Amino acid sequence: MGPRDDERVPKGKAHGDTLILFAQLFKGRKGNGMALVLRALAVPAILILAACSYGPERTDLSMGNVVAKPQSHQLAFTLEYWRVREPTGFLNTFPDGGMRRVIYREARVFLCDLDRGTVELVAAIPDFGGIPHPKSVWIQGWQRNALYFSLFGYGKDRQGGDDLSDERRLFFRIAPDGRVSEIGELPAGLEQARNSGPTESPPFLRWSAGHLDVEIAIDARVSETSRLARLTFAPETGEPRLSMP
Repeated sequence: MGPRDDERVPKGKAHGDTLILFAQLFKGRKGNGMALVLRALAVPAILILAACSYGPERTDLSMGNVVAKPQSHQLAFTLEYWRVREPTGFLNTFPDGGMRRVIYREARVFLCDLDRGTVELVAAIPDFGGIPHPKSVWIQGWQRNALYFSLFGYGKDRQGGDDLSDERRLFFRIAPDGRVSEIGELPAGLEQARNSGPTESPPFLRWSAGHLDVEIAIDARVSETSRLARLTFAPETGEPRLSMP
């Protein structure tokens, strides 16, 4: 038979008595045994936290594609902008380097006009439109003065066992007045200027794209002129910088 209700020990007092008893059991002549136990537990806890930590927040940039408008000195290009923290410590990086923590991500589209010497951000899609594992933002081409681009993720189909697969592909239209709208599908007959083959009558552009820079020749091949415009990006903000020849 257990104690009557009026004889039951309050829960908080019972826990307190247990801690006191635990401390007495570990108390030695030269010091408090409880303190030694807590120190012993603190060391592995600190090591585990250090092994599961992340580095400082930083910017990660990746340029997509570059497409010029036919018979013009205009070109569009895309940029993936990420704010991330890289994993550090043994547990976070074992066995393949670990997964970084994404703080913010955005797909950006820019329009460069070499005649005016300007670069303008014409579209910014936060979180890549909700695609969970985005792969790229991609210029599809022009139709008259409207520019079209798409966002898409990784993947084979789910039957292929790709756990990063995402069937969504998002399409967008940038109207001549700057309005950005999502559309159901791309129109037929989108145009892109050539970046190889025989030169054509001006105006036209040729370009050479690196990882985060673009060299642009105006009415000439890149290899045939030293008068090159150059696009680069500010490493922290992702803002483009255009240097004219």
